[in-house]
Amino acid sequence: MKKILTFLMILVLVTGTLFAQAQEESVDDFPSKPVTAVIGWSAGGGADIVFRALAEVFPKYANGQPLVIKNEGAAAGVPAITAFKSATPDGYTIMHWNVAHLIKTHMTKVPFTATEFEEACQVVASYNYLVVNADAKWKTLDEFLADARRNPEGISLGNAGTGGGNHMAALLFEGATGTKYVHVPFSGGGPAITGLMSHQCDAVMAIAPEGISNVQAGQLRILAVFSDKQIDSIPAKTGREQNVDLVLEQWRGVIAPTGTPPAILKKLENIFKQCVADPLYIKKMEELGATPVFKSGAEYSKIVEADDARYEKIVREGGFGDRY
Repeated sequence: MKKILTFLMILVLVTGTLFAQAQEESVDDFPSKPVTAVIGWSAGGGADIVFRALAEVFPKYANGQPLVIKNEGAAAGVPAITAFKSATPDGYTIMHWNVAHLIKTHMTKVPFTATEFEEACQVVASYNYLVVNADAKWKTLDEFLADARRNPEGISLGNAGTGGGNHMAALLFEGATGTKYVHVPFSGGGPAITGLMSHQCDAVMAIAPEGISNVQAGQLRILAVFSDKQIDSIPAKTGREQNVDLVLEQWRGVIAPTGTPPAILKKLENIFKQCVADPLYIKKMEELGATPVFKSGAEYSKIVEADDARYEKIVREGGFGDRY
């Protein structure tokens, strides 16, 4: 009997060791197949363009494996995020995560929270800006605000979706300037710019890289960028330079499903750290008016938690949405 028990104990130890080695080998080999990045916004918007720029350099640092972009832009990303919750936590399905998704959890009841996922890293920081058609009657922010004050709700202001980051930025812009607008939601940043150009709204509160190529082509004009300093690739003065003391910063990052092994998260973090430092990615972000920023999973988690509390307070006190 003792011999049998001894044999079983040895078998368990050997099996456990082999399993641990297999796990270690699988982590070392990760990724060994394509990684899918779910984008809860339409193609052409800021999230889509940033992640496609990441996808261009991703194989260089991921064993040659591609980053496959999967757009699911509907209802501010709620269906996509809900489905993502049940994705296999093996690192092969990740998701773009930004301020807009976080705010949505406070604007209305959704089947997820902003902090329940595994934060892998932050990859970029962007600032909101106010953009109009090149032939619009407003040439400066002062002219725009003067008109808005004369005609409350007489100007329509587009955004990337009700309760999203650009919508919240527009509401903060109202509060900072003492103005009121008719807010027009679109299904993403790209559609909002398209709506502006087809005169479905008078202006758009956007974020890089939305509409930047159209500005460069002379089709649109940015009246102000709400950053703490000038951004070379955005041809506009800051709000502060035009007597509007307002900074509207939004981050974008990578999350994984709850339960993703720490070793896999670390591999993802390291891969994206190299992607963010890649000259091609840096060049593309700067051309689009975004700032390449890498924050580790631990650092990014703290940012998400802090903003979760910040926006809950703003939504509650402002009476926005229908959750509270």
